[in-house]
Amino acid sequence: MSEAAWALSRFYHTVVNCRDLDESVAFYRLLGFEVLNDRRNVVWPEFVAGIFGLAKADGRGVLMVLPSDPDGPMIDLIEWVEPRAAFPDPAARRQAVPRIIAFRTRNVHAAYAALTQAGVVFTQPVHTPDANLGIVGTACCYDPNGNIIEMIELQPGVRHSRANEALGADGPR
Repeated sequence: MSEAAWALSRFYHTVVNCRDLDESVAFYRLLGFEVLNDRRNVVWPEFVAGIFGLAKADGRGVLMVLPSDPDGPMIDLIEWVEPRAAFPDPAARRQAVPRIIAFRTRNVHAAYAALTQAGVVFTQPVHTPDANLGIVGTACCYDPNGNIIEMIELQPGVRHSRANEALGADGPR
């Protein structure tokens, strides 16, 4: 069989729509991200609307990266000026399907303590599941835009949770 003419090569970036770009940049800095490219004052060229399937597109953006993963995927924070982005009502968080961005985390318990001290709101304290899952702990907090930021610490050498092995069709074994 011949090789495909094309292939995805790596994850590049994800866009996080922001209510307030400056507030979001401050939050993601608190998580350890650094500004790679600040485009708050860039005028978007007309072709951007067509790329995203919009009649018109304008916004302010900041591209951020984790210093521990400088060649890894980036977060592209965008405050849409036109069209305006819609955001979930914070009061209805528990009734809406969440938008989740997950990060492998070193020392999730210390992250929870430090971020809680800084005023970050978490869904609950760090959850430490059965060790058979390969997870040391996981904690979820809200970014300023209503997204859930999941911080997960895996046991050394584990690539992803061992849910398939640890959980059966009827739940935990």
